[in-house]
Amino acid sequence: MKKGFILIAIGIIFLALDIQIPMGDAFPPMETIDGLGVMLQESIISNIIGTSPNIDIVSDIIGYVLLFLGALFLVKRDKSFIIGMVLIPVAIFLYISIMRLPYNFVGRELYLKEMGYHFLMVIMEISTELFVIRGIVNILQSMQTKWNVNELLFGWILAMISKGILSGIIFFYGRGVLYYIYSLILIGATFFYLNRLYVISKYKLEGLYEKK
Repeated sequence: MKKGFILIAIGIIFLALDIQIPMGDAFPPMETIDGLGVMLQESIISNIIGTSPNIDIVSDIIGYVLLFLGALFLVKRDKSFIIGMVLIPVAIFLYISIMRLPYNFVGRELYLKEMGYHFLMVIMEISTELFVIRGIVNILQSMQTKWNVNELLFGWILAMISKGILSGIIFFYGRGVLYYIYSLILIGATFFYLNRLYVISKYKLEGLYEKK
């Protein structure tokens, strides 16, 4: 069971960190079209699509795979993990699809799909972590760990709010100074609630292991 917690913790770190580097040939020039809003299209083109493909060197795909494997070790103890495991392939599909959209669509269809997939990806990530964290809390919750569990949930909620805000910052302002400043809040909240997870699991699992 300890292995499952470790894999989930590493997976969450991969999802929290975002280090983008350009890779591949530049996209063809994109122009705005009538009937969709110039400012909206310019935000999508410059902040979401960009000038060339980008890859996250701390890959979210690896993060999702680690979450899935960790949940697989723990699913027999709480069924909440099942929903998270079902959502993970969908999240990976969206992650890959976003990178492929500029090669398969143009104009209005491209812009709408990029915008929709961008925000849907955030919703899927938060939902996946929700059911994984819910399963962990259900396993570790006790009278002795209640305070630390509440701290964990506070840190997780702050991290998820930060992810939602960051998706808006990316959409409207791109990955500029504001994005990187606010990323520190996400990273800090993530490491805080993972620290609480470590404290809770160390306290609770020692007793569980003694019984086995």
